[in-house]
Amino acid sequence: MEDRDAPPPPYFGDYPDGPYWSAVPRGEKVDVEDDYTVDGRKLEIMWDEGAGPLWGIEGLLPDEPAWLQQALGLSEALIADLLSWRNDMDAFNHSPHEDWLADQKELDLRAGELAERLQAEVGTRYEVRYHA
Repeated sequence: MEDRDAPPPPYFGDYPDGPYWSAVPRGEKVDVEDDYTVDGRKLEIMWDEGAGPLWGIEGLLPDEPAWLQQALGLSEALIADLLSWRNDMDAFNHSPHEDWLADQKELDLRAGELAERLQAEVGTRYEVRYHA
């Protein structure tokens, strides 16, 4: 006799790399809401070996433009400039330089300007700084 109060058995499958367990049978979709919250009141512009450009108190924030627009209300222009700076930092740290200090100073100045623009766009909701 089947116990109707018992939970259903787990779904076992072989997708794609061998057996797995799922509470949802294959093919069924589960709605997962995106989390557009940023904990705390501090934002930092920072680069760390390809990660960045924005960090909160919990760590690295997503760098997807749609997320940055939804979570922080950033303009497309600022997002593009933040990502460009991050990419330039990647290139800077993986290429030779004739004048390393001058190149680093230029990137630092850009980051400082980005911090000012970011502060203007987020207003008083967050305190913004550039972490060199």
